[in-house]
Amino acid sequence: KATVSVLNWPRGCALPHTHMAMRSAARPLLRGVVFDMDGTLTKPNLDFGEMYRRCGVPRSEDILEAVRRMPPAEAEKAKAVIDDMEVEGRRTMELFPGAADCCRWLQAHGIPTALVTRNTAASVAHFHAALWEPAGLRPFGPVICRDSGLPPKPKPAALHAIAEAWDLRCDESLLMVGDSVAYDIAFGREAGVATALVDSSQRHSAEGAHGATFCVDNLALLPRQLWQHYDVEAASDVLAGSAKHEKPTPTTAAGAAASSGDVDTLMALPLAEVMSADASGNTPLIWAADAGSTAAVKALQARYAAAEVDVADALNMRGFLGATAVSRASRYGHTEVLELLLRTPGVDCDISNEKMQYPLHFAAFKKMPAAVELLLRAGASCLVLDRKGRTPAEDTSDEAIRQRLLGARSAQAAVPDVHEP
Repeated sequence: KATVSVLNWPRGCALPHTHMAMRSAARPLLRGVVFDMDGTLTKPNLDFGEMYRRCGVPRSEDILEAVRRMPPAEAEKAKAVIDDMEVEGRRTMELFPGAADCCRWLQAHGIPTALVTRNTAASVAHFHAALWEPAGLRPFGPVICRDSGLPPKPKPAALHAIAEAWDLRCDESLLMVGDSVAYDIAFGREAGVATALVDSSQRHSAEGAHGATFCVDNLALLPRQLWQHYDVEAASDVLAGSAKHEKPTPTTAAGAAASSGDVDTLMALPLAEVMSADASGNTPLIWAADAGSTAAVKALQARYAAAEVDVADALNMRGFLGATAVSRASRYGHTEVLELLLRTPGVDCDISNEKMQYPLHFAAFKKMPAAVELLLRAGASCLVLDRKGRTPAEDTSDEAIRQRLLGARSAQAAVPDVHEP
């Protein structure tokens, strides 16, 4: 009998929400999310039609079950075909747009994530090492793949094993997310958990959600639905957007000079002072961006470059409540400063503050269309998520900005043709 000892478990992760506040009377807690991999987290790059043809299996059958029933010699040949195609699949594996954003949101809110795939442990290891961890995300855990010793999807044993590992029941507090009605939605429903269908190609849109609890065409759109359906906030350590903090003022000579645009003082002070954060956490560069002082920003960038300091590192530093210089310029619509910052090689326009607000959220919410355009031109993501699971398009009351962001979001989320598994 397979046990959860074969499964991965990320170091330092507590069991899901055993320490949490009492369940909300209105909405259930979300205690864990289980993902499919191929076609859900990663772009579809396996031609299943070709795989079935080469293995001699009708498309109406489950290929893994069909191979299991084959005579030994025939089964070995079919397994070799599948293995060869999956090796090639690892070579061309890419993340789906929105996948990292969705899971980053879940991890920020302390919601555990697991993985169940009909692929192999080798493919999962490659996925984690080549794509997931470089995106700054913790590995999934537990992980169950086809060589873990449990029956493959859609049989529900893997979900029961994950629930047992998390010391939970299979109920609405767990969510199964996948792109296949036959293998993911049926799998979740059989186990008795909530389900989310990721219909990236919209091939199921005319037929409804096929019994799934949620249905989205991009994973980045799922958190908003989860926020509305579940009590995510009760368990989260993310700083509430409603939390008010007194706006700081500069506490150093360099910060005051940057805020007031005093270039002479900025050029005269020691380099260490014009690079250091004050008591609020803001560097002089952040103060200059906050005030919209183009002259101060240019002076500071010139000083950093002359001293061979990495200007991008200075620009990407987080200050008060985690906001960067780009965030402050975006919030106030200081377009001349923002354009100057965004021209710097290596600047990151997708760094959030402690409330999970990104520069594009600020520009959209504050109705700054010119700042929105500058950020989009610089490659800002329209799939980033705030604390409530909103993309920037959902965080503005300006209809023109919303439509602009929705168009850009669709372009960023575009996917290739899907090979139906």
